[in-house]
Amino acid sequence: MLQQQRRQLALVAVALVALTGCFTGERPSLAPETSIEDEAVQTVLDRFDRADSLDFIATYDIIPSSTGETTQATVAQLGGQRRVKIGDVEFITDGTVARTCREGIDECEDFLDDARVSNLNITHTFWGAAFRTRLELDAARRIGPSAGDTTTIAGQPAVCVDVIVPSIASSSGTVLYCALDAGILARYFGADVSIEMTSFSRDVAETYVES
Repeated sequence: MLQQQRRQLALVAVALVALTGCFTGERPSLAPETSIEDEAVQTVLDRFDRADSLDFIATYDIIPSSTGETTQATVAQLGGQRRVKIGDVEFITDGTVARTCREGIDECEDFLDDARVSNLNITHTFWGAAFRTRLELDAARRIGPSAGDTTTIAGQPAVCVDVIVPSIASSSGTVLYCALDAGILARYFGADVSIEMTSFSRDVAETYVES
């Protein structure tokens, strides 16, 4: 009987501790917050931070691993206006109005529909925000030290990082990210897709972005 009373008192004490946590706003943490503590990765991330404010026009070859076929892409940004053409799909925005169209066909939607290019394993922001997020995720799950390097891509200075990540096919795999010093993706080699910048210019015509 005494043992049962002690057990009941212990349960009450646990309940009071949990209730106090609710009142004070404390919450249990399933995992500690992580930060990027890799200089080579951070160097490339810092370049990506410049992407949204950069006026430019660039072209890319995009090759998904599933097909091995090359799709050309053009990205143009001027102020708050942006035009991304991937194959025959165009993503157009001026900061307030956004639409997705099939080039040369009256087939538009009044939103940015990444499902139209999902077969390429990318989104329309592959040149900036999307692959910055990919790099952060790969850096968080890396299983070895990253290796940084500098190079020239499409005639422009760039920084690169090789990130070692877990791989289904083997114990580990390497993913390569390169960003121009100017601030956008220049090269990516991963298990799902390869991307290579083929040209870059800061001289972007307003008529191209608006058309």
